Amino acid sequence: MPVEGPVVRDGGVLIRDGVIEAVGRERDLPPCDDAPVTDMGDAVLIPGLVDAHCHLEWALMGGLVPDARFGEWLGSFVRRTAEVTPADREAAARYGALMALRHGTTTLADSGPSGFGVGAATAAGLRAVVHMEIFGRDSGAEAREKVTRHGEAVLAARDAAGPRVRVGVSPHSPYTVGPALWAEVLADPILGAGSVATHVAESPDEVMLLDGGVGPLVDAIRSVGRDPARWPGGGPGVISRLDAGGALAPGLIAAHCVQVDEGDAAVLADHDVRVVHCPHSNMRLECGDAPIEMLEALGVTVGLGTDSPASAGAYDMRDEARWAAEVAARRGARPVAADMLAMATMGSARVLGMDDQLGSLVPGKRADIVAIRPAEDAPLEADPQLAVLDPRAKVVAAWVDGQQVLDADGAVLLDGPAIVAGATEARDRIM
Repeated sequence: MPVEGPVVRDGGVLIRDGVIEAVGRERDLPPCDDAPVTDMGDAVLIPGLVDAHCHLEWALMGGLVPDARFGEWLGSFVRRTAEVTPADREAAARYGALMALRHGTTTLADSGPSGFGVGAATAAGLRAVVHMEIFGRDSGAEAREKVTRHGEAVLAARDAAGPRVRVGVSPHSPYTVGPALWAEVLADPILGAGSVATHVAESPDEVMLLDGGVGPLVDAIRSVGRDPARWPGGGPGVISRLDAGGALAPGLIAAHCVQVDEGDAAVLADHDVRVVHCPHSNMRLECGDAPIEMLEALGVTVGLGTDSPASAGAYDMRDEARWAAEVAARRGARPVAADMLAMATMGSARVLGMDDQLGSLVPGKRADIVAIRPAEDAPLEADPQLAVLDPRAKVVAAWVDGQQVLDADGAVLLDGPAIVAGATEARDRIM
């Protein structure tokens, strides 16, 4: 199932040196006498799933923060995580990477306060972009000093990263990072030159805060002894304020973008800001429903992300695609399984600027591949993409750069039981 191109029955993929050399019917592939042959039997080969926005360090927080409207939820989340130790976050990141791999993700974009996603993704053999979060309302010399320290931490993380892992920065959101600090991040030769991700226009509470300085999000932030950031220029709305503040750098990865209109979408497209749709989290936290069809129609690149178990599911991109289909149907759209799968592969690869390497099974791209075994009664002939997204279908193998990282027994490069045991101990401490 190449995603770019029609489904190939009785298909195969020829790999050399970690790159896809040919895709087609097995009998039509070029001679490969010098290459080992892996027969996956009754399975479907798809591109590795690409999670364009997640938080590995919060993998153990599922069920520990009650669902609520976003502002109230965030206050509870910050208070609940205040005493989570670095060791607990590291155990969580390793567990999150393991879960993502088991669900067929081969590339992910992580955002976290400590950068533990670097080691977790490297050990699992995953491809990743880890965005180290920065917070604050600093300005002037204080902002420059904070950015310098953050840049040093990013450089250290890059030195520790494996060849498939990149390290960038995340100004967390416009309500936790002020315009002066954001500008320093973008101007910094280390941080500004790498991948930049953030949360944008996620909830009505965020709009209330930025437009009027009121609402439950203001109360939540102040309840933990902080003041929210403000963006006085532009307005009304989040996107116009960020635009006026010079925050919309080309290639910015903007998670959520629920509270946007057509004017906002045009601005995002003009600046080449890429949007990550997180439908499960948006629904659970009463943020609303991102207008995906409108964003795409106006030229915005859209991918899919799982967020974290604290607000959504368990790093399962196929489940997130099903959520995307459900909320699209509620908008009156007619979701097609092929489009949902494309969003979880090519769409997310475009968001990360990796679509020349990932997201589809075509010659010249990296051999990031997942094998899925459909349910016995799945409509494989009628709708193979729907069969792949069926929750009964099982991920049975995965490769990154042609290296097998998941087989029927689990993660090839990881001690899965040890990671689960460490995560269980950390979860017990957190609870």
